[in-house]
Amino acid sequence: MNRIIATTGIAALGAAVCQPALAQDAKPWNVTASVRTFYDDNYLTLPKGGKRSSWGTDFSPSGVYKLTHDQTVLDLSARYGMRYYEDRRENSADHSFNLGVQGTHQFTERFKIKASDSFTISQEPGVLDPGAVATPLRTQGNNLGNIFDLNFSAVMTSLLTLEAAYSNKYYDYQQTGLGSRSALLDRVEHLFTLNSRWQVFENTVALAGYSFGLVDQTSKDIVAAPGVTPDARDSRSHYLFIGADHTFSPEFSVSGRFGYQLTEFPNVRRIEQALAITPLSSDTASNPFVDLSGTYALKENSMLQLGIKHSRAQSDVVVLDSEATVVYWNLNYEFTPLINASLIGQYQLTTFNQSNDPVEHNKSDNFFSVGCNLEYKFTQFWSAEAGYNYDRLDSDLNGRSYYRNRIYLGFKATW
Repeated sequence: MNRIIATTGIAALGAAVCQPALAQDAKPWNVTASVRTFYDDNYLTLPKGGKRSSWGTDFSPSGVYKLTHDQTVLDLSARYGMRYYEDRRENSADHSFNLGVQGTHQFTERFKIKASDSFTISQEPGVLDPGAVATPLRTQGNNLGNIFDLNFSAVMTSLLTLEAAYSNKYYDYQQTGLGSRSALLDRVEHLFTLNSRWQVFENTVALAGYSFGLVDQTSKDIVAAPGVTPDARDSRSHYLFIGADHTFSPEFSVSGRFGYQLTEFPNVRRIEQALAITPLSSDTASNPFVDLSGTYALKENSMLQLGIKHSRAQSDVVVLDSEATVVYWNLNYEFTPLINASLIGQYQLTTFNQSNDPVEHNKSDNFFSVGCNLEYKFTQFWSAEAGYNYDRLDSDLNGRSYYRNRIYLGFKATW
């Protein structure tokens, strides 16, 4: 159930920060501030006829802190972003925020627990839900997302390790009303996982496991007239999977999970009763589950990561849910100690194949997002950056497709 790298929004850049007295690699903390000038040719993510463009300024301070004590390691991070658009007379600035906490505690050589939490406020598509994007459209407002992960591992023998994990995802969108983001996307997701890991060879670990997932829609708004409530989209899923982690060399490793997912919709008949229609969709759905990724260290300070994932996903379209295939990549390359470049991207095919509306049944979205960044370091503490982001949505649903170009130039200072 690996998190997927998402390329969304314009990340922040450079601003003034004083140089520290201690060497940077000796500090347990790090502070960065950045300022960018940008141009966005479709900041509302609307179809061609409704596009609005704007110049703007992006300011973002962030900080990280690492605490190590005996067998406990704690990492803290925080980031604030302010993006000002010259084209907007009212509510001209978007504000985003992210707070992250990650901790590991080694009870003994055999028992270890890991926990992490990420709280986010954002308007940009894909930021709240890294992985399969629930909505590829911008959403105005202070939209909240929180992801909590807990993992406990026990080394039973030199070859066998057992793991138990729990994941909780919470989403709360500010937009309310009939068919709003709140009606379609406010929810709590639970995922419980048990798996066993077997050291087959020195560089190969095989695993088998089971997961049980619950999706609880929490909005009080109406999804669709005349009275389809969000809880009609509640679901529970069973996953059976096998997989392996293999290290080919110190530079190249691959991880794979393959299995079967069965999803039940216990309240689906409420939709048919509300609409007074003949049943058109089943109360269960099944699909293959795939999670495959690989990492390759090109050289020191340079890395390539590729991955693909297929599973069911939530959607901002009035369907029970969707099937999503996500392909993602992340390339970081250091040309010289002074010049760094990155290329990150994601392609997602979303199929809406659980619908009571024949117009939407078996329709799909193709969402593509890519971003490239070039950084030049003047000193250890100062650098300049330039970049380009491109987003494109090709949808079978009317009035949904768009494309978006963004360019930026700015400075970053690190203390």
